[in-house]
Amino acid sequence: LCGERREPNQRVFEGLTGSSWISRPLKKWIEASGIKKHITFHCSRHTFATLQLERDTDIYTIKGMLGHTNVKTTQIYAHIVDKSKRNAADVIHIENLTPTNDDIESVPAI
Repeated sequence: LCGERREPNQRVFEGLTGSSWISRPLKKWIEASGIKKHITFHCSRHTFATLQLERDTDIYTIKGMLGHTNVKTTQIYAHIVDKSKRNAADVIHIENLTPTNDDIESVPAI
C-alpha cells in the first residue's frame, strides 16, 4: 500500500522486533478517536478477516493476506461470519410474514 510492491513472501514491516512498535501508535489513534474499548493489533487483524469474509473474499486470499500457513486458522473467522448470518436470519420469523385474515380483509378490492 505504501511504497513499491514487494515480493509475495516479504513482510510488510521489515525489522519489527516487538509488539510495542505497532501497539504504541495504535493506542494513540484509539485514544484520539475517543474509543473506550480495549483494542489490540490482533483485534484489527480479526476485524479485517471477518469483514473480508462478509464481503465474500476467497478464504485462501485472506489466508495469504494474514500470513497463515494453514487455512484452518483462517476458517476460525469463517465460523464467526456463519454465526453472524444465522443470527441475522433468526431475526426474521416466517410466522410474522404470513398474512392473517385481518390483513387480507384490509386490502381494498381492485
